[in-house]
Amino acid sequence: MSLLSDTLVFIRHHQDGEIAEKIRNSGLGYNMNYGVSSMLLANYAKKTGRNQELAEALWKENFREAKLITFMVADPNHLSETQINTYVHGCTNIEMVEIAALYLFSHLDEALKYAKQWIRSDERYVKMAGYLTIARLAVLKKFGTADDLNEIFSLYETDLVSHDKLLYQSVTKAFQELAFRRQDLKDAIIAKTNYICERNKGTEFELQIREMIQILKYC
Repeated sequence: MSLLSDTLVFIRHHQDGEIAEKIRNSGLGYNMNYGVSSMLLANYAKKTGRNQELAEALWKENFREAKLITFMVADPNHLSETQINTYVHGCTNIEMVEIAALYLFSHLDEALKYAKQWIRSDERYVKMAGYLTIARLAVLKKFGTADDLNEIFSLYETDLVSHDKLLYQSVTKAFQELAFRRQDLKDAIIAKTNYICERNKGTEFELQIREMIQILKYC
């Protein structure tokens, strides 16, 4: 049995109709899903190891679990620019973005470079992939320097006041992780957030920005 066949058998063997129904009702919008938990998928991928050939084969399968395992087994050290673009633009919901940032995008050789590019995108999920990759890089202590932070501050100022709830959550996660993991950047992040708050006094965003400031102070 080939590794692809073995993987497909694993997925079908662990399908859960109840979870699949919840996913369908969540609005994630997969063509099809088997309701296998991401934890089970991650455990399987860990045993399999990085395998770009398997990743490419799985990506062609048009259902949730195949897409998620792709991000878990794709080899970050052997991806072309085209493949990276295919993966990030292929993220069509927040679950895919979260899994991709956690298992793949944050492990790319030039992860920060890509993240800074992606947060400038007009595509919703590409932009979120950038922020969640930055959040993960902060956890991995691979974010970069104060210059890198200054480079993304203009996007922070714009996206922190987004009406898009998922984008807002991605932005706040990135900067909260940076403030928590990088004490050398924390004061600058708080100062910038205070500045954004002043610029948005009396608007619908003022309260949520003030909440962000309080969270940052306790990071």
